[in-house]
Amino acid sequence: ILIALWKLLLDLFVEELATNIGMSAEFYERFHFTLEALVVFFHAEGQGLPLDNLQNDKYKDLKEELRLNKCSTQTLIEHSYQAKIRQQKSTESSPFGMLCIKCHYEAAESKLCIDVLHATNLIALDANGLSDPFVIIELAPFHLFPGAKGQRTQVKNKTLHPIFDEQFNFTVTREQCSNSTACIHFTVMDHDWLSTNDFAGEAVLQLQEVHGFHKTAVSREAKNISPVFLKLTHPDPSVMKPITKMLEGRTADKEAQEFVKKMKELEISPE
Repeated sequence: ILIALWKLLLDLFVEELATNIGMSAEFYERFHFTLEALVVFFHAEGQGLPLDNLQNDKYKDLKEELRLNKCSTQTLIEHSYQAKIRQQKSTESSPFGMLCIKCHYEAAESKLCIDVLHATNLIALDANGLSDPFVIIELAPFHLFPGAKGQRTQVKNKTLHPIFDEQFNFTVTREQCSNSTACIHFTVMDHDWLSTNDFAGEAVLQLQEVHGFHKTAVSREAKNISPVFLKLTHPDPSVMKPITKMLEGRTADKEAQEFVKKMKELEISPE
């Protein structure tokens, strides 16, 4: 009977969360407190259900959703970039190709210099078996770099191995780069003349890993910096879908809605 009651309660909690989207952090705090109080009640100091039965997979999913819902919009966005960084550093191979870049930081001028060199083995997104790729370069998360506008390369027509060889500069301070989630976000898109551009892949590079970040200046050494090969990935749905869904419910939060819009452009659906 206790097992059946606990299953019913968890189902009711899940249903209630789905009904109450975009509530205040205090709401989710109370929700979490109630969930933990019920665990104590059903466990009854070892006289009731074992903790393994209570803290099952549905309970863990529910607790994680509550934890994320209590986070601020900016914290959730940083969670998403932490996931991208982990994905970038994983040893798993990628079917979406590689992006080759060079990057260094000139501390004396607070200037971040990024060379987008070339890409290889991109996925074909056009009917002719090729693509018309270009790369968008942005500093992220965006709340750490207010006013830093994204830049983009030229479009290279009908190729899966484009050579860009273009340089881009951003003005940033060491303080802005000190956050562990601060990164350069590269988005490879396929240009379409008559419809929406198609997403081909993305890559991130932590700013703390950029050559020159921990030195006073590297302008003379810039020519000797080795290129970096970044694998192109697609966002991890298991991480991005819950975050996108939560932010979508924050309809009065402009920052949340702008991030959701961007994620949808990368084919991330909240459903």
